[in-house]
Amino acid sequence: MSWSKSQELSPETDGTSIRAAVAWPAIVCGSMLLIAGVTASAAKIDVRPLLSYYECATVTVLCVLCFIFIDVARLAIARADDPVSVIKERMRVRLPLLILPAVVLPAFLLGYTAAKCAIPFLVGYTWDGFWADIDRFIFRDDVWRIARRLLGDSYKAEWEWYYSIGWGSAFLIVANAVAFYGSKRFVGVYFTALLATWLIGGCLVAYAFSAAGPVFAPLFDGSLEERFRPLRDLMNASVAGSPIETSQHYLQIAATHRVAAKGGGISAMPSMHLGAASIYVLAARRTKWLFPALLFWLTIFVASGYFGFHYWVDGIAAALVAGACWCGAEALYSRSNRSEIKSVKARLSAVG
Repeated sequence: MSWSKSQELSPETDGTSIRAAVAWPAIVCGSMLLIAGVTASAAKIDVRPLLSYYECATVTVLCVLCFIFIDVARLAIARADDPVSVIKERMRVRLPLLILPAVVLPAFLLGYTAAKCAIPFLVGYTWDGFWADIDRFIFRDDVWRIARRLLGDSYKAEWEWYYSIGWGSAFLIVANAVAFYGSKRFVGVYFTALLATWLIGGCLVAYAFSAAGPVFAPLFDGSLEERFRPLRDLMNASVAGSPIETSQHYLQIAATHRVAAKGGGISAMPSMHLGAASIYVLAARRTKWLFPALLFWLTIFVASGYFGFHYWVDGIAAALVAGACWCGAEALYSRSNRSEIKSVKARLSAVG
């Protein structure tokens, strides 16, 4: 999680309204849904299975219960007066912000996945050879070979869990923790930057420079079969019955059938695993969470090459997009804050 103590307990005093904190992420979400409607319709993708994304609301409920328990424990240790009133006030302020992880985020993921599943039917995958050569130029070898030399095979089950279940759990838990603990401005910046990164990187850039990633590239570009066949053989031999094998099968079906599924679709450039991890790093600056966020980014980066889902340049591109989106979101909320302050001053002057 990525918030400072000053951000935790003063949600009402940061100059940003709850409406602004929720509105901008909702606008980005609406844009994603519009794009998804166009692309999924053009590709004739059945998006009904994606309604299961609203299971995220259940995660929000569970997270909130855990956070309330933690707050009660803190108040008990501090021997606070009337802790029930403190918790009620916290929930009064937080409920509107929790709309973001419980409603806006699953709606966005629905739209993002629908648009992603349409890629093979609308534009195909034509950039794999280019990105594979860029990777080899920068790192002097195919990065899946480098990653496997670094990580070996001794702990592949742990890496499989970390890259799939671990990443997904972190994605949802951090989103809910930010909405529950962050200042209104921080919440707005975080969700606006996160969703904008996935909109711009995971949709617009993904369509413009479409790539399937090393493990899937031979399915769409026969010229890469010999280059990446050893990787596919390693994956087939080493991940049987694991979450990664399930993901491979799941994604491959999504690229050949016109039915979208939660977590489905193939798109390597840029990596949204690393896009989200980059947002964690940016959010964690000047806090105790910076080192864990950097470590998380680095391990996901290496693992993305290890399993062949990505070229490492995918992660670098994602970090650049995330950085630009974070700076843009901060500037957006700075202007919004100034406008709100001017409006308040004008109303006060009129009353005076």
